[in-house]
Amino acid sequence: MPASTGLRTFDIAPSRTTGETRSERTAQPRTLLQLTDPHLFADPQGQLLDVTTRRSFEAVLEFALVHSPPADALVLTGDLVHDESREGYRTLRRLLDRTGLPYYCIPGNHDSRPLMDELLGPAALGPVAARKLGGWNLVFLDSTEPGREGGRIGPARLAALRDAVAANPSPAVIFLHQHPIPVRSAWMDKLRVEDGDELIGICDRHPQVKALVCGHIHQEFEHRIEGCRVLGAPSTCVQFAPRQADFTIDTQEVPGYRELTLFADGVLETRVVRLDGYPERPSRTAGGY
Repeated sequence: MPASTGLRTFDIAPSRTTGETRSERTAQPRTLLQLTDPHLFADPQGQLLDVTTRRSFEAVLEFALVHSPPADALVLTGDLVHDESREGYRTLRRLLDRTGLPYYCIPGNHDSRPLMDELLGPAALGPVAARKLGGWNLVFLDSTEPGREGGRIGPARLAALRDAVAANPSPAVIFLHQHPIPVRSAWMDKLRVEDGDELIGICDRHPQVKALVCGHIHQEFEHRIEGCRVLGAPSTCVQFAPRQADFTIDTQEVPGYRELTLFADGVLETRVVRLDGYPERPSRTAGGY
């Protein structure tokens, strides 16, 4: 069933925790796990720069479920399927369904929006969608445009985003694929959100927005603009070396994810968690993909 593109809002079901009722969990911190840029293929052995992406995604997902607090939901911030294959999206859905957790997916520049809508159903969110988690407002923003690697939100989506944020004074987190501010890598910053300044302006005018959380950059990143943090996360497969003029793979860092803890008083705590070790290493000589 295709996902709705309206601004419907509903509660995310709490994690199944033995002995706790919903009312007891409401005042407790809520945990989100951000997994990004898995770049899956139809072929289970499909590789991106010598990394078997399905294997690395499964390893990160399993690690996250064991090493982070019980999660209330998973958020996947784009570049889900590298070859835009039906089987890639079917595989992703099977893997996520096995967790028993709610999950939410936004597209990246390597994704097929029609296939996401068809095969991920209501978990495929956008162009702008708001969901509630406890006392928090989670806003999911599609920052992609067909045929472009970089991002652009555009007037219509910016207006819908303003409405989604202004309509709810609760503390908020906005999720998108491309990064809205420079990360100091010249090649990557050519591919950021073209109208990111307007997005930052919305956050400036609405201090309830506590964080903008992106994928795309394949690296850990954090920058604070007034009361809003801009957060990037490692990919579940290949990592990009930070602060590089040209495309450069980081052959030292291993796959990982970001953990976000949302407190009832509006405080957000976060950390990046990486696998203890991962045997595959990407190609050192890659000049892009």
